[in-house]
Amino acid sequence: MQQQRITSHIGQSSSSTIPVILVGLLLLSASGNRLHAQSADEASGTPPEASAVEEHPQPADDAATSKASSAPVVVIPPAPTPLILDPYRVRVRLSCPVAPNFSLQQSQDFSQEVKKLLSARFRQHWNLDLATAESEERETQQSLQLADSEAWTARWQPLDEEQEGTHAPTFDKVFHVVIEQQGALLFVTAVEWCSSSQTLSPLVNLQTADRRDLAATVANAIARAFRPLAEIEVGEGDKLEFQVRAGELPPADPALVPFQEGQYIVPYLRYLGKKRTVQRIQMLPWTFLKVVERDRSRFRCETVSAFRQPIPQSRRRVEVMAMWQHPNWSESEIRIYPRGGINTPLVGYRCDVVDRLPTLEDPVPERDEYYTNRQGKLSVPASEGDPLRYLLVHSGQSILARVPLIPGLTPHLELEVPSDRARLGVEGEVSLLQGELIDIIATREVLMARARGAARKQDWDAVANFTEEIVALPTRDQFKGRVEALQLQAVYQARDARDRAAESRIKQLCGGLLESAETHLDPGRIAEFRGEMKAMRP
Repeated sequence: MQQQRITSHIGQSSSSTIPVILVGLLLLSASGNRLHAQSADEASGTPPEASAVEEHPQPADDAATSKASSAPVVVIPPAPTPLILDPYRVRVRLSCPVAPNFSLQQSQDFSQEVKKLLSARFRQHWNLDLATAESEERETQQSLQLADSEAWTARWQPLDEEQEGTHAPTFDKVFHVVIEQQGALLFVTAVEWCSSSQTLSPLVNLQTADRRDLAATVANAIARAFRPLAEIEVGEGDKLEFQVRAGELPPADPALVPFQEGQYIVPYLRYLGKKRTVQRIQMLPWTFLKVVERDRSRFRCETVSAFRQPIPQSRRRVEVMAMWQHPNWSESEIRIYPRGGINTPLVGYRCDVVDRLPTLEDPVPERDEYYTNRQGKLSVPASEGDPLRYLLVHSGQSILARVPLIPGLTPHLELEVPSDRARLGVEGEVSLLQGELIDIIATREVLMARARGAARKQDWDAVANFTEEIVALPTRDQFKGRVEALQLQAVYQARDARDRAAESRIKQLCGGLLESAETHLDPGRIAEFRGEMKAMRP
């Protein structure tokens, strides 16, 4: 009986324990599966949260997704090409004659022939875009003569709205060539516009009578109008070194390689804004740079200028550029006028043209002498050999201007010289005072001689009269006061006109007269005369 109860109890206990065991086994199985999944995720590099999301996907957040898709993409611009490896971007347009022998197809074929010639000459030095001008692009010889650099700049360097009104050029050089036929002759006129200086080159005029040479003539005109560029690299005092644009990509023709030793180039300044955009361009008048040494894509030069320091030492936001061009004209016409009087040119002034500046050791006797005409102009012909010349503008014994120039480089020049009116007025007054000083000295000496003669005759009344006349003559202080008053008034006029040169010349003129008065109107001279008369009187 007791055994049955124990058996029955064991049966009840075992029957109640089985579910618990089954639940435990299920939990262990689930835990093992989870640990296995975590180890698999770790092996694949996927975080557990990602697995949970995959097992139980949640709805995507539309705002977060759109924000992530609109995140800005940072694009790093490529490094700029070095100047010495940057070829010119060149655009050439040809305006061919409207004639039966220049049909549309013939003009296009002719353009390709010119392009082949230019490509063979310049090679990788130019990235060339050459074609026949469309009807709206056509030019004539007269329109090129009347061309305005500002109009061409507005045309080929349009405003870029993304750069706040600055200019973004597409081409570095823009050429236009006009071919006109007059009888058997073909006339070629070429001009170049430069985006760096925003200027037009002088017109290049060539001609040929052989149609077979026309393509070569056009290529020659374009090459002659081309003005290569260079940018300053080192500028400390008199040491100026430039790097040549596309200098490491030279033309195939050695004659087209620019900036050779002995050549003169024209500098100019590009003033930049905060974003390195060009705000203003300033040409440097009466200033040239002479190439003295060249090494591949760099050269060293020396300055020849009418100014002491034409190139600024501090070049913050300033680019110092230089260009070389052919002297395309047979002469240069120069108009000379005084400062502040552009409508009153200097007429009949003597001008000397010399090949070097005169010094005390070398006065340069070989001179070309010119005189300005009624318009204040003179024409200086282009010179052979070294093209540099110096122009000296004279006014009496003074030199108003001493400037370097290259005749034929520019057809028309204007030279503003210091106004000489104040100096001329002072020079006239000084001449009168000099004559008066001579008269005072001569009168005094004559009276003293007559007084000595009267003293030898013991005529002391006459001696007294002569002495009174001597004493009545203008004294040194009185004469110097008149000169100083003249000098003070003229100096103030020169200062008001901000003419330091005239001020210096006025002081020099008056200073010489003051020294003469100090020497010859010394009061000690009269004191000696009185002592002499007193010694002769008994």
